Amino acid sequence: MRTALVGRTTTRFDAMSAIGPAPRSGSIIEAVERTGRRVDVRWDDGIVLSTDLRFSGQWHVYRSNEAWRRHTYEARAIIEVDGWVAVCFNAPMVETFRVPDRARHPHSGGVGPDISQRRPDLVEITRRLLSYKAGETSICDVLADQGVITGLGNADRSETLWAVGLSPFAPVVELSYEDCAVLVEAAARIVKSRTREDGGYEHAVYSRNGQRCPRCRGTVSHGHCEERSRALYWCPDCQQKLDRRLIPAQLVADDHTPTHPAEILYMADVRAARKRLKIDDELTRFG
Repeated sequence: MRTALVGRTTTRFDAMSAIGPAPRSGSIIEAVERTGRRVDVRWDDGIVLSTDLRFSGQWHVYRSNEAWRRHTYEARAIIEVDGWVAVCFNAPMVETFRVPDRARHPHSGGVGPDISQRRPDLVEITRRLLSYKAGETSICDVLADQGVITGLGNADRSETLWAVGLSPFAPVVELSYEDCAVLVEAAARIVKSRTREDGGYEHAVYSRNGQRCPRCRGTVSHGHCEERSRALYWCPDCQQKLDRRLIPAQLVADDHTPTHPAEILYMADVRAARKRLKIDDELTRFG
């Protein structure tokens, strides 16, 4: 089940009897965890499907279009990804919930703009990055803060940081206006391209631990951000910008031509985006 689901984009989710939030369309399955007779499935947008199988419940994994070995009416939850479908049959308890985020507490100042919307407020997201109070917080943790930005999945976060060559461990206080503007623009493009591809999106680093970076041919690493323990993927060789742990290094020596289709998509029209954000910001400040 882990092999079929983990790291893949969700194309269908249905939990017939569950009361709770559903993972958003295009979210990535991060983990399948088993404790005794309980099986939990976790998505990168913070949603968890928890199933207690007890004596009667079972999870089955089928190839797409393969006939099920149980009746349809026995299904309690269905998760479909490209090429595979996982079905939970006859589980007595099926529920979904969202992992608590302290940033959603009323005293936290509310949630940030939703970058997955058709016309997200990129200027406001940029402003929240620049004015983040805990300046020593790493950018990977800040991008997971719902008070700054919503609608950015965990896979999107890793891909965004890779696209702009920024170290996930860079303190947010060291980011310039241009750094923040380019980062937010790249995030918006990644989210839009992921939803448009409908499951066929090709990741550059996410869920590719130990494989070659498509930009510099370095080795992709895997770890976790400190604040929320979310999975993180990055290339230590070409994501060195603003990383205090390293001696300053040139990211890509001579050839800056994009080598990965995702990079071409993310970085297209960046100059125009920078100018637009600066103009919008100036109009906001001066009325």
